[in-house]
Amino acid sequence: MAKRPLGAAADPVEASGRATSGPATSGRAASGWESRGPVIDTESRSAGWAATTATVGRAIVRELSSTRRRRRAHVTEEATLEQLSFLADASLVLSSSLDPQRIIDMIASLVVPRMGDAAVVWLRGDGDSIRIAGSRFLDPKTADFVRAVVQIHPPTATEDIPPGVVIRTGQSYYVPRYTEDVVRRLFPGEAVERFGEIQAGAAITVPMYARGRVFGALTVGRRESVEYTALDIRLIEELARRGGTALDNAQLFRDVEESALTLQRSMLPAHPPALDGMEIAMEYRPGTAGTEVGGDLYDVIPLPGGRVGVAIGDVMGRGLHAAAVMGQLRAALRAYALEDWGPAELLARLDRVVDSLPGLQMATSMYAVYDPYSGRMTIASAGHPPPLLLLPDEEPDYLVLEPGLPLGTGEQGTFSELTVSLPAGSAFVMFTDGLVESRRRPLADGLEHLRSGLGEQIARPRAVRAFAPPAGDPPADAAPATGDLSAGAVPAAGDPPADVVALTASAPAATSAPAAAAGGAMVTPERRIRERRSGRDRRGGYRRTRASGDRRRTGGGFAARSWSGPDAVSGSGSGPSEETARTLLERCLLAADLPPRTDDDIALLALVTRQLRPPLLQLALPAVAASAGQARTAVRCSLLDAGIGSLDDAILLVSEVVTNAVLHARSDLVLRATLEPGRLRVSVEDREGTALPRPGGNSPDDPEAEHGWGLLLVEALAQAWGVETTPDGKRVWFEMEIPDEADHT
Repeated sequence: MAKRPLGAAADPVEASGRATSGPATSGRAASGWESRGPVIDTESRSAGWAATTATVGRAIVRELSSTRRRRRAHVTEEATLEQLSFLADASLVLSSSLDPQRIIDMIASLVVPRMGDAAVVWLRGDGDSIRIAGSRFLDPKTADFVRAVVQIHPPTATEDIPPGVVIRTGQSYYVPRYTEDVVRRLFPGEAVERFGEIQAGAAITVPMYARGRVFGALTVGRRESVEYTALDIRLIEELARRGGTALDNAQLFRDVEESALTLQRSMLPAHPPALDGMEIAMEYRPGTAGTEVGGDLYDVIPLPGGRVGVAIGDVMGRGLHAAAVMGQLRAALRAYALEDWGPAELLARLDRVVDSLPGLQMATSMYAVYDPYSGRMTIASAGHPPPLLLLPDEEPDYLVLEPGLPLGTGEQGTFSELTVSLPAGSAFVMFTDGLVESRRRPLADGLEHLRSGLGEQIARPRAVRAFAPPAGDPPADAAPATGDLSAGAVPAAGDPPADVVALTASAPAATSAPAAAAGGAMVTPERRIRERRSGRDRRGGYRRTRASGDRRRTGGGFAARSWSGPDAVSGSGSGPSEETARTLLERCLLAADLPPRTDDDIALLALVTRQLRPPLLQLALPAVAASAGQARTAVRCSLLDAGIGSLDDAILLVSEVVTNAVLHARSDLVLRATLEPGRLRVSVEDREGTALPRPGGNSPDDPEAEHGWGLLLVEALAQAWGVETTPDGKRVWFEMEIPDEADHT
């Protein structure tokens, strides 16, 4: 083999390790380039790495975004569930009441402090006026500022600031922060300076609407500078919507209930008639646990010869229909009574009236006629609960009489009468079943509870009077009572009960001065009630205050009563020397031990017989201003002649009552003063209807003058007062307690 020359080109196969084509080899040889190893494409490799990195990056971004979205969705889901739970609870709370004001307070309480530090509920009034219906503030300064602003510049629906713009347009109004321009635009000039004294953050006002109309707005604000999110705003708007629906339903219910109450109120006598030889008190209380007014009724009808007819009844059912049937029944009863039918015949005719009414109507009723000159009462019943009879110095008991069938049964049965004698000082109480029967207490148990409770209520003041030291004798010192008798315990013969001993022995130092002033007589709780009514507080005695738990209050309804007197009768104390119709009726309510929420309506009527006696003073007066002075002089002289010289308050009230009659009745007057056991009764009779002036109302002759404030003075100083109807007008009366040292009967 020939040797390859030095520097000669290597064999293509040997040089590259692989075969190459001739042209390529020739080309490379021609160019002088010789391959020394494998060929690497760096551009392609760089592009591949970039693609791989981008793919991985995009996957990571997608995963992170997905995780973030899942977290965000989870947070949103939790917030949504929390809001839905809150709204569900809010709906449950708002639907628990049908009292509009309570619902307004609930709305403000639901917002604060969860959604803010302050909440105001605005309601549209007459025309374009807007008022604050309810509010709640955590900061007292903010509350004072808002009330001051509303007083200075009452909002209206025509304004372009909240709440006016919200109520007018139905759109929410959001203030993220209170800048100086915002403050000057929202508040009047007097309030801008005071705004800096409070801490205010974001605030939003949302509409409250129902049945397609906006009738109010809800304002929520924060003290911190934390803005409301869109989720917060939607929550407040939804709460306002639900609150508006609940409030609208409550207002609709109130309107329907007021219609029934107005109907029944117009059908019940507002005042008893003026009658000699008796006292009458009556009261109606609607049920608080039910939703509609019932058909209870009572009536007092003057009859010829000085007699009186008293009636009570209960129509089956509730609502407007029961009230309407009650009105028809009372009208027919009064018509038959004025025709002077006896009790049994009157009920028989009334039964036919009920049968003739459309639909299935049933009612119970009782009617009695009392003659004060003979002292006899005739009674008949149509399925009604028996009346309570209280004879002097005897325990109360039910009058046994034939109950009869209810009215409207269609049996056309006969009713029987019973005649009883009622000496002076007796009492007769009629009531409906709502006083003694409920879902939790059967009728028999309720009747026995009322009878025994009333016996205890009457026995205790009698025992106090029996064992109290005589007037003028200083009470003997006694050690504090250690015995423990129940409130209803009856003392053994000859021994005072433990509560009487306690009242006598543990007289506090605060009562020592009044007791000494009264000649050492014991000052008992019931007497203190009467002293508050008699005006002794003006001379440093006892302040007249109403108890916070006034039993006359009812849940949204009205309580019609025939007098104005003490809010309650104390379970202890001496009490009046003779039971009055008013105190007896109050004792019946106490003895019944009614729950705070009653199932049924209650109607009561109490009649107490009195000895017929001539008045201490009877004076005819003309309707002139000088009559007030003449009345004062006549009453003062009459009291001095009777040995009573310490009733200055009575002289003042005589002037007020006579002046009131002169200004508003404009007819001849009749002034009467009568001495009853332990009390003085003064009345002024006119011939101008039964309407009384409203305190603070404008006079028809002088729109700038106000009148009626004298009646508030009568309410403050008199032991009791009221209005009685006469055949041609009214009789306004008041009673004052006669001091023990001047007690003339």
